[in-house]
Amino acid sequence: MANEVTVINEWGEAYTLDMLRDKKTVENMSAEALHDLAYAIKSLKAPMKNVEEAVKSKLDEGAEIKGISYTNYEKKTVAKPSNKKLRELVLKYGWDVVALKTPKQLQDRFGEDIQKDIEGIVVYETQKRVKYE
Repeated sequence: MANEVTVINEWGEAYTLDMLRDKKTVENMSAEALHDLAYAIKSLKAPMKNVEEAVKSKLDEGAEIKGISYTNYEKKTVAKPSNKKLRELVLKYGWDVVALKTPKQLQDRFGEDIQKDIEGIVVYETQKRVKYE
């Protein structure tokens, strides 16, 4: 790739993204090389965050960015039930019902029957996530 992003440490050693994606290459680096690389990558976190925020801002404004868009993600959680409802759930399913936080976890543990019992306390939240194609 001609325009591949390359991380260059303070000694001029270049690390391509392909090298960094290869776990074995990274594992075989010396401790000193890993130290230098870790600091070089750490210095990129703030600029990367700035770019991500700018992308989100442009998408929020309605701008089109080739290969990048928003996708909606629906998150389901179980709200804290009233004491009466909590008591009913604990009596019917046991204390495990208190520890599980998502409808899927509850359904996996207790089967389809719990769906009717938690219907009133499931909270649906839609989040926008950036999608890179």
